[in-house]
Amino acid sequence: MPRPEDVGLSSERLARIDSHLKRRYLDPGKIPGALTLVHRRGEIAWLSPLGLMDRERGVPMAADTIFRIYSMSKPVTSVALMMLYEHGHFQLDDAVHKLIPEWRDLRVYETGGHPHFATRPCERPMTIRDLLTHMSGLTYGFMEQSNVDAAYRKLGIGVLGKHFDGTLREMVETLGSLPLEFSPGTAWNYSVSTDVLGYLVEVLSGERFDEYLRRHIFEPLGMNDTGVHNARDILRHEATGYSYEQGELKKALDWDMSRAGGAGAIYSTVEDLHTWNEAVFAGELLSKASRKAAFTPVELKEDVQGMSYGYGWMIRELRGLKEIQHGGGLQGFVSHLARYPEHDL
Repeated sequence: MPRPEDVGLSSERLARIDSHLKRRYLDPGKIPGALTLVHRRGEIAWLSPLGLMDRERGVPMAADTIFRIYSMSKPVTSVALMMLYEHGHFQLDDAVHKLIPEWRDLRVYETGGHPHFATRPCERPMTIRDLLTHMSGLTYGFMEQSNVDAAYRKLGIGVLGKHFDGTLREMVETLGSLPLEFSPGTAWNYSVSTDVLGYLVEVLSGERFDEYLRRHIFEPLGMNDTGVHNARDILRHEATGYSYEQGELKKALDWDMSRAGGAGAIYSTVEDLHTWNEAVFAGELLSKASRKAAFTPVELKEDVQGMSYGYGWMIRELRGLKEIQHGGGLQGFVSHLARYPEHDL
């Protein structure tokens, strides 16, 4: 690994990352460990494991520690779908009901509660582009903002620590029976859209979601410590998740992450994620045109609030720099990946 100065970075300033994490999180006992990687100009300039990956067994954090990355799965799933797009399986403005017939007659919420909703027709059909950009009208059960997400919670859809009682296909069919928060394309709302994208990967490819990722992304890139989490698997060097509650660090709920699908079921290491990120930006997985579309935030009307979101990526300006990023966090783990293309960082 080169010195940070060899790629235009400062060793002293990078060391502040460790100092900050120790002072704010490790020393007060809020987290047992952390792992950071900084890459620039084709080189890993900083790789620093801190603390423990398993507090009970006293196992130190290591460069190859496996983490559940939760919603950082969303860019991976979106890239997988865009790979199928580049192979001609669909068009971005295709109606979703072409692939999910049960969604042909989706409607928009007006009033009432589950199962007695009053609804109105959508202004137009939902498209695959709407799913990629979270402008579909779907929601998450944990939002706790409307009678629609209350129905999601009741049914176990998009709820923290709770499972839908059925298969992914059955969950998608159930979503088709619930009203949308808004007509597709008219507003923005973080949602189970990427769960649906994972389902579409299966429909379009004829493969299970985990198998498609393994055969077309992970194995070709040599990402040997990355996959879709399954509660039955015993993973080498998997970190234990912890939650800081009421001033005490406790083992987090060991949730079956396979139920999170395309939205959050992936596990990985920092080095594997680095490999994947480099492949995406180098054009090994998507064409230049697809990358430009994915990294361009969706246009929202002036009176519409929402995040600056592309196809599975959040895009914003941070201290004058364009940042392409996504994070993930749920039971026991927090992850984040950010790219600053103007500085190849």
